[in-house]
Amino acid sequence: MFEVDFGEKAFTLFYESHHKLILTEIRGPEAGRIQNLMVNILELRPNLFMVNWQEENKLTVTDLEDYDKGVVYANMTTPNDNFVSAKGTLKEIKTNPKEK
Repeated sequence: MFEVDFGEKAFTLFYESHHKLILTEIRGPEAGRIQNLMVNILELRPNLFMVNWQEENKLTVTDLEDYDKGVVYANMTTPNDNFVSAKGTLKEIKTNPKEK
């Protein structure tokens, strides 16, 4: 499991499989919200992945997750058709959300 920190918002990422992500908001306006998402993952090089998904509210996300550098770049289109980019930190944590 990994933690992504964008400052005002933070999330945990738990990849249950190559196509399933459990995304939990741990800091922000919807802290505690858990989403089970189908994702597309493309390995660009070892430990660098492009991951994309669409959330229930129609928010679309494309992340570049660089596990070597501990950084994530997110590009999102909101349900209102606004485009948002963010850069955050990415670090491994040792908790499985199913064990809570």
